Amino acid sequence: MANYDSDGDEGVATESSDSSYADNESSGGEYTDDNLREEYEQAQQKPEKAAFTNTGTRSSARKNKWVIKDIPVRPTPPARPKKKTKNAQRSRARASSTPDAFDPIIRARWERRRFEELKPHSFTNPFIPTNDDVQRWVADGTPQRLPYPKRFTQVPKLDPVVGKSAMRVPGYGTPSNGHSGPIVEHYMSPDDQVFAADFQSFKILSDNEKRQIIAREAEEYGMEKPKGYSVSFHYNPHVEYHHFGSSHPMKPWRLTLTKQLVLAYGLEYCMELYEPRPATFDELAIFHDREYLSFLSNVTPQNAKPDDPAYLSFGFGGESNDCPVFDGLWNYVSIYSGASMNAAWNLLNKQSDIAINWSGGLHHAKKNVASGFCYINDIVLAIQLLLTQNQRVLYIDIDVHHGDGVEAAFESTDRVFTLSYHKFGIDRNGYPFFPGTGNINEMGPTDPTNRGKGHSLNIPIDDGIDDDQYKWLFKTITGAVINKYNPTAIVMQSGADSLGGDRLGRFNLNIKAHGFCVETVKSYGRPLLLIGGGGYTPRNVARTWCHETSVCVGAELHSKLPAHIPYIQAFQGEENGGGILYPDLHNTKRHENLNTPQKLQKLVEQAMENLRYMEGAPSVVVNTRGITEEQLMRIREAIDRELEEGEQERETLLSVENTRRRRERNTGGRGERGLR
Repeated sequence: MANYDSDGDEGVATESSDSSYADNESSGGEYTDDNLREEYEQAQQKPEKAAFTNTGTRSSARKNKWVIKDIPVRPTPPARPKKKTKNAQRSRARASSTPDAFDPIIRARWERRRFEELKPHSFTNPFIPTNDDVQRWVADGTPQRLPYPKRFTQVPKLDPVVGKSAMRVPGYGTPSNGHSGPIVEHYMSPDDQVFAADFQSFKILSDNEKRQIIAREAEEYGMEKPKGYSVSFHYNPHVEYHHFGSSHPMKPWRLTLTKQLVLAYGLEYCMELYEPRPATFDELAIFHDREYLSFLSNVTPQNAKPDDPAYLSFGFGGESNDCPVFDGLWNYVSIYSGASMNAAWNLLNKQSDIAINWSGGLHHAKKNVASGFCYINDIVLAIQLLLTQNQRVLYIDIDVHHGDGVEAAFESTDRVFTLSYHKFGIDRNGYPFFPGTGNINEMGPTDPTNRGKGHSLNIPIDDGIDDDQYKWLFKTITGAVINKYNPTAIVMQSGADSLGGDRLGRFNLNIKAHGFCVETVKSYGRPLLLIGGGGYTPRNVARTWCHETSVCVGAELHSKLPAHIPYIQAFQGEENGGGILYPDLHNTKRHENLNTPQKLQKLVEQAMENLRYMEGAPSVVVNTRGITEEQLMRIREAIDRELEEGEQERETLLSVENTRRRRERNTGGRGERGLR
């Protein structure tokens, strides 16, 4: 039955309309073919005078119906605006409104809701038939209602490319009665189309169905927990939500890609997953200055004062401004620091043998100065925790930049040995490569009485080192250090800016060569804390850290990326690695190799010479005579407590003695000095 829709549009022929209409009571008879053609031609020639001129009631309007054989036809009646309720107006305003452009999160949600939700879409069909169309339909006997302008609902159809219920929406590059695809389509290779189809099919599944698919694939590829040791993965997803700035090279989004690769390959079934809490102010104050922490916890882009002396003294501002103030800064630093400390606690409690935190590794931060994109030195905080139960900790750094912050923090102790492989020299702009430290002759303090003397080893490398050279260099020197220092725990910073093609790096390493370093350290069987670091090409950072996660759990990953990765387009295309896990990074940006075999051989010889200055780890055989390890720990704690109390007592006596001597030198007080 013909009626008016809720929007007040012109008459709509609904699905409930009868196939044959009743006689027109007002005329007392049925219209013939000639009557209909005549009325229709008049309506076409004089559109301002509608063929349907009845202005009576709604019920009388419904009585004016005509029939041509099996084709029900009715000309368009004049528009009859209907009073719209407030609720209808409000709903229409919400449906058609577009969020402000400056709010990208809300706009992204709106776009997704508009173009991706699986629901029927309503739109207006602008097709209007001509007289020739009407005559052709009458001659053919087409059992189809004349498609006058009307509002209707189109049921979604299966898209053969996307592989799910989907429908192209007119107004989004597609005319409703034109070509079925977008006017301009981006080129997609056949492999990319398969990836897109697979992910779109995966996306519409429920969470339980997604987990079942990943679990099945993980089982097919033999993803299971390693035998004989355990691995833990420490990650707080809220660290992804922070942004240094559009032009800043540090992109926390690389952590999102890393997480997605790790989960897509099913590596979560090989590890224990932890979502650590943020570190507290007091926990960060174990190393950092409280005044500096107070500044970090309160500064925002709105209240920052670049002309404030404290602003510059804490490492902010300046020409480079490599440590900007951004929204959520305190939350960001406390999250990644808390993850590293949580991983260290897992090692201390023997809950895992290898603990991973890819969000950490910010090795440039000093006690009260931000530096090199680093605000809080989570590495120092983690090592300090490990030292509570470990006599010696070895720190290894394979970032392209020197780990100066960690080296400076432990320069006065022999319980931490720092080993850093990095670029050293002049950069392409004629300035010292950041941070400008880490030459081969820098071995810690020069004071012979300082216990940290000789407990730093720096390996300066020139531009363009390749896979084989780096692997030989790392295995030779690292093995010698571990054998001589004999650490009870190892912390490894795996900065991915030493990869080829990195935005800031200058090396030519591929992903598996970088992972070889992790595999070498893992082979020594010491408790290992593996953390992230630099890396400024997000897609390759994610590939590398995913591969090194698989190295830790002993899993072999296939090079073709899983199809159900949310941001699969970040890895597709020749310039992005061709959709595989192990692309050749030399194809994008290869640096000239300035490292000759003679230069590297001389570097190794100098490193071995520097190791001679390090006092070897004590190798005393202790006969416990049946005493358990727990009893030994209690004895050790008691001895340490007695030593600490004795030291405090000596300091108190010394303070009293110094006070007494000062008074004896000036018995009459300060005013007596002038009488001498």
